[in-house]
Amino acid sequence: MTIEDQVSDFYEKTGWQDDSGEYADAQLWEDLRPAAAAYVSACRRKVLDFLPASGERILDAGSGPIQYPEYVEYSAGFAKRVCVDLSQRALDEARDKLGDRGEYVRASLLDLPFPDGHFDAAVSLHTIYHVDRERQEDAVRELLRVLKPGARAVVVYANPDRLAARLMRLARRGRRGSPDAGPIYFFAHPLSWWRRFSDEAAVEIVPWRSLNANESRRLIPDNALGARMFRALLAFENAFPRAATWSGCYPMVVLTKRGRP
Repeated sequence: MTIEDQVSDFYEKTGWQDDSGEYADAQLWEDLRPAAAAYVSACRRKVLDFLPASGERILDAGSGPIQYPEYVEYSAGFAKRVCVDLSQRALDEARDKLGDRGEYVRASLLDLPFPDGHFDAAVSLHTIYHVDRERQEDAVRELLRVLKPGARAVVVYANPDRLAARLMRLARRGRRGSPDAGPIYFFAHPLSWWRRFSDEAAVEIVPWRSLNANESRRLIPDNALGARMFRALLAFENAFPRAATWSGCYPMVVLTKRGRP
């Protein structure tokens, strides 16, 4: 079974199941507690800061079912949102949310079925690090290929360089299996890896979210104090973006394709 087959199989059978009002994916990897709600919503909306207000087509590469309300906002000013995913279940769920404002394409990010310069913008959230480590560059090059000159792709990725991740790897050294072992394949390159795309795009790396869900559930209580702690975390990310990028769990990589619009 290839890595793509494994990821597709997980989401078809498990990830996009919704037996309790939340997708299994969210139950695994999102902090769904009330104290975290405003913070995670604000983080999701940070993507909007790097997207145009309007356009003809926006690509959602690895769209999933567009599982959070803030995700719907990304395409509010576009005529069409083109959802690409390996999971047909995800695309069916996305269609329920977008209807005829979307197009739904089951395809690999490694071989996007679109011509060069087709999109005014692109988003890809929590997807590239589930691509084979040796093929992630190919996936990013495909995103850039289908963008119009001057258009942006916003990629939410992971940061393996942060201190917490390094300490976790040291703690797990010598144990069987990958330090990042989980229900699906995961591999994150160092953030410096993204500079290789400077030949095709201006590369900017900014903070998206400081803690993953497991960390925030463990470190921040679900009460009024926790809500204040989340507000302080968001204020830190906004006031000190460089420090927040390199210390945080999830950065946004903003790629602006070179060339004149």
